[in-house]
Amino acid sequence: MKNNIKNFALLFAVILAFSSCASTKVAKDPHAPYLGNWDYAVEELPVDIDGTFVISKEEGVLKATMVNPMGEMVLEEITIVEGVLKSEFEVEGNFIELEGTFEVDSYTGWLFVQGGEFPMKMKKQQ
Repeated sequence: MKNNIKNFALLFAVILAFSSCASTKVAKDPHAPYLGNWDYAVEELPVDIDGTFVISKEEGVLKATMVNPMGEMVLEEITIVEGVLKSEFEVEGNFIELEGTFEVDSYTGWLFVQGGEFPMKMKKQQ
Protein backbone atom coordinates (compact mmCIF):
# COMPACT_ATOMS: atom_id res chain seq x y z
CA MET A 1 0.00 0.00 0.00
CA LYS A 2 2.85 2.35 0.87
CA ASN A 3 4.48 1.69 -2.54
CA ASN A 4 1.19 2.37 -4.30
CA ILE A 5 0.92 5.75 -2.62
CA LYS A 6 4.54 6.61 -3.55
CA ASN A 7 3.95 5.49 -7.15
CA PHE A 8 0.74 7.49 -7.31
CA ALA A 9 2.50 10.59 -5.90
CA LEU A 10 5.34 10.20 -8.39
CA LEU A 11 2.91 9.72 -11.29
CA PHE A 12 0.92 12.75 -10.17
CA ALA A 13 4.12 14.87 -10.01
CA VAL A 14 5.14 13.81 -13.52
CA ILE A 15 1.68 14.55 -14.93
CA LEU A 16 1.65 17.94 -13.20
CA ALA A 17 5.10 18.79 -14.62
CA PHE A 18 4.09 17.87 -18.17
CA SER A 19 0.79 19.71 -17.99
CA SER A 20 2.48 22.89 -16.77
CA CYS A 21 5.00 22.69 -19.64
CA ALA A 22 2.24 22.20 -22.16
CA SER A 23 0.29 25.17 -20.88
CA THR A 24 3.14 27.66 -21.19
CA LYS A 25 2.98 29.53 -24.44
CA VAL A 26 5.76 28.88 -26.90
CA ALA A 27 7.06 32.09 -28.43
CA LYS A 28 5.49 32.47 -31.87
CA ASP A 29 7.69 33.46 -34.78
CA PRO A 30 6.86 37.14 -35.41
CA HIS A 31 7.57 36.63 -39.12
CA ALA A 32 5.15 33.71 -39.56
CA PRO A 33 2.30 35.84 -41.02
CA TYR A 34 4.59 37.11 -43.77
CA LEU A 35 6.15 33.81 -44.87
CA GLY A 36 4.86 32.29 -48.09
CA ASN A 37 3.95 33.35 -51.61
CA TRP A 38 2.60 36.79 -52.45
CA ASP A 39 1.31 37.96 -55.84
CA TYR A 40 2.95 41.31 -56.53
CA ALA A 41 2.73 44.13 -59.05
CA VAL A 42 5.01 47.14 -59.51
CA GLU A 43 3.03 49.85 -61.27
CA GLU A 44 3.74 53.05 -63.20
CA LEU A 45 6.86 51.66 -64.86
CA PRO A 46 6.96 51.78 -68.67
CA VAL A 47 5.69 48.19 -68.36
CA ASP A 48 4.02 46.96 -65.17
CA ILE A 49 5.95 44.11 -63.60
CA ASP A 50 4.07 41.37 -61.79
CA GLY A 51 4.94 37.99 -60.41
CA THR A 52 5.38 36.12 -57.16
CA PHE A 53 7.24 37.45 -54.13
CA VAL A 54 8.32 34.50 -51.98
CA ILE A 55 9.29 35.20 -48.35
CA SER A 56 11.11 32.44 -46.49
CA LYS A 57 13.21 32.02 -43.39
CA GLU A 58 16.39 29.97 -43.45
CA GLU A 59 18.32 29.41 -40.22
CA GLY A 60 16.52 32.37 -38.65
CA VAL A 61 17.30 34.75 -41.54
CA LEU A 62 14.58 36.24 -43.74
CA LYS A 63 15.01 35.88 -47.49
CA ALA A 64 12.86 36.86 -50.43
CA THR A 65 12.75 35.88 -54.06
CA MET A 66 11.01 37.90 -56.77
CA VAL A 67 9.84 35.62 -59.57
CA ASN A 68 8.41 37.05 -62.79
CA PRO A 69 8.46 36.27 -66.53
CA MET A 70 11.89 37.95 -66.83
CA GLY A 71 13.46 35.60 -64.31
CA GLU A 72 14.14 35.20 -60.62
CA MET A 73 15.94 37.53 -58.23
CA VAL A 74 16.96 36.58 -54.69
CA LEU A 75 16.96 39.36 -52.11
CA GLU A 76 19.53 38.36 -49.52
CA GLU A 77 18.77 41.07 -46.99
CA ILE A 78 15.24 41.94 -45.99
CA THR A 79 13.78 43.02 -42.69
CA ILE A 80 10.22 42.97 -41.45
CA VAL A 81 9.71 44.88 -38.22
CA GLU A 82 6.21 45.59 -36.91
CA GLY A 83 4.75 44.86 -40.34
CA VAL A 84 7.15 47.10 -42.27
CA LEU A 85 9.25 45.42 -44.97
CA LYS A 86 12.54 46.98 -46.04
CA SER A 87 15.10 45.73 -48.51
CA GLU A 88 17.97 47.15 -50.52
CA PHE A 89 19.59 45.43 -53.48
CA GLU A 90 21.35 46.09 -56.76
CA VAL A 91 20.26 45.04 -60.24
CA GLU A 92 22.45 45.70 -63.27
CA GLY A 93 24.18 48.60 -61.51
CA ASN A 94 20.93 50.15 -60.23
CA PHE A 95 20.48 50.56 -56.48
CA ILE A 96 16.91 49.60 -55.56
CA GLU A 97 15.01 49.96 -52.30
CA LEU A 98 11.72 48.38 -51.25
CA GLU A 99 9.68 49.71 -48.38
CA GLY A 100 6.09 49.10 -47.45
CA THR A 101 3.60 47.87 -44.89
CA PHE A 102 1.74 44.60 -44.49
CA GLU A 103 -1.89 44.55 -43.37
CA VAL A 104 -3.14 41.01 -42.78
CA ASP A 105 -2.92 39.47 -46.28
CA SER A 106 -1.98 42.55 -48.33
CA TYR A 107 1.04 44.81 -48.74
CA THR A 108 1.29 48.38 -49.98
CA GLY A 109 4.63 50.00 -50.58
CA TRP A 110 7.11 51.54 -52.94
CA LEU A 111 9.99 50.47 -55.10
CA PHE A 112 12.59 53.24 -55.28
CA VAL A 113 15.06 53.19 -58.17
CA GLN A 114 17.28 56.03 -59.44
CA GLY A 115 15.15 58.78 -57.92
CA GLY A 116 11.88 57.25 -59.15
CA GLU A 117 9.13 55.99 -56.88
CA PHE A 118 6.89 53.20 -58.13
CA PRO A 119 3.91 51.80 -56.23
CA MET A 120 4.15 48.13 -55.31
CA LYS A 121 1.24 46.03 -54.08
CA MET A 122 1.07 42.43 -52.95
CA LYS A 123 -1.67 40.00 -51.99
CA LYS A 124 -0.93 36.77 -50.10
CA GLN A 125 -1.71 33.60 -52.02
CA GLN A 126 -4.13 31.30 -50.19
